[in-house]
Amino acid sequence: MSNHFKKNPDVSWQIVEGQAVLIHNRLGEIQVLNDVGSVVWEHLEEGFDKLTEIITSEYDVSAEEARKDIESFINELKEAGTITEE
Repeated sequence: MSNHFKKNPDVSWQIVEGQAVLIHNRLGEIQVLNDVGSVVWEHLEEGFDKLTEIITSEYDVSAEEARKDIESFINELKEAGTITEE
């Protein structure tokens, strides 16, 4: 997996009460991310290693588990078309 990702410019977003709300402009769909997903979304462009560092420092999770969960979540975002891999 690449270490660099970019948010799709066709997806508008805003943090509302600690949760990222994504609006897929072309599809007219709204996606609300949970707390961890919102942290990943906010720091997405900092890279996979930095995301792992942030998640392990903010949540009670091992680096291995964080990497696995982040990778899975990033794959979901790619499949949904909300991000691209650079």
